[in-house]
Amino acid sequence: MSDFFVAGSWRNRAAIVEVVQALDDAGASSYSFVRAEYDEGASDFARPGGADDADLHEPGIQRLFDQDLAALRDADQFVLVLPAGAAAHIEAGIAYGLGKHCWAVGPIDRSETLYRIFTAMTGDAASLVQHLERSRTLQ
Repeated sequence: MSDFFVAGSWRNRAAIVEVVQALDDAGASSYSFVRAEYDEGASDFARPGGADDADLHEPGIQRLFDQDLAALRDADQFVLVLPAGAAAHIEAGIAYGLGKHCWAVGPIDRSETLYRIFTAMTGDAASLVQHLERSRTLQ
């Protein structure tokens, strides 16, 4: 169980690490693919571009999916680090559908009506933590 599930894109890894570290520094626990440990079969697919051309029926893909989805279900809240790809946006939709508070952090390229799922959107990790503290979501 973690306080936050942090999603994003490998190409935005530095910003994800920054958000995870800011949450750590604030005393919150988080799960993110940037530091998750996967078994040998799944870890090949968890690296940048590792699943791009993979057969979705590969056992390692299934284990990766199962682990990340279980972590998403077990987290209390969700953070999307922008810019992010389709998979991270799907995770945001799942989190919202599960009734979790959803937050976004990072630059917004364009307005999306479905970004209304986010309780708040902040520009950087420090602003996210400040917002969470003010809203008493982070104690």
